[in-house]
Amino acid sequence: MKTLTYCSDTSFLDPPEVYSKAYGSMPEYRRRKIDWFVFAKDKKLSMGVELLLRNALGELGEDMKDMVLVKNGKPALRGSDIQFNLSHSETKVMCSVSDADVGCDVEMIRPIDLDIARRYFFDSEFRAIESCEGADMYDQFYRFWTLKESFMKATGLGMELPLNAFKIALGDPITVEQSVDGREYRFREFSVGDGYRYACCSVNGDFSPMQQVRLDKVL
Repeated sequence: MKTLTYCSDTSFLDPPEVYSKAYGSMPEYRRRKIDWFVFAKDKKLSMGVELLLRNALGELGEDMKDMVLVKNGKPALRGSDIQFNLSHSETKVMCSVSDADVGCDVEMIRPIDLDIARRYFFDSEFRAIESCEGADMYDQFYRFWTLKESFMKATGLGMELPLNAFKIALGDPITVEQSVDGREYRFREFSVGDGYRYACCSVNGDFSPMQQVRLDKVL
């Protein structure tokens, strides 16, 4: 199968009646996570990624009722080879699904202290950011960040893997120099002109274009 990626905006959850309806449709494990959050924005993001996942699995003919929690607390589908990963930033949610390990990340492009890149990125990565001018430096930073985080999630290690334990090389194709597991990873970036960066990483490099989903149609 192709590696499929979806994105959406959670603003539609703002009206109390829509939020209530969406919350009522959540499975128990997701409700517990939503209830744990303090701020409304975080609750809506958690709800939004669940709806986006529901849409993605529905298109593949998978039943959300088969969702179980594995030992590390991560949800997975019982009796299925489908893998998935979720991400969110500000009001945007993102989901990638594949028949192989997959990771995705979305980040809002905004000013940030670029000393983070100087301290935690490879020198070549930081130089690529530093070579840009003005706001393009922030766009380049988030390009590296989303690619790096998508890789970290695809390996299954997430933030346990240091940002400087592997090196991203921009190009066609984008590549990663790593000694984590010896597998070949592929990357795909997406842009919809909304001020965010989106990236997906998988050992299955057959990527489909990212689909924008109206979450109100999922309820």
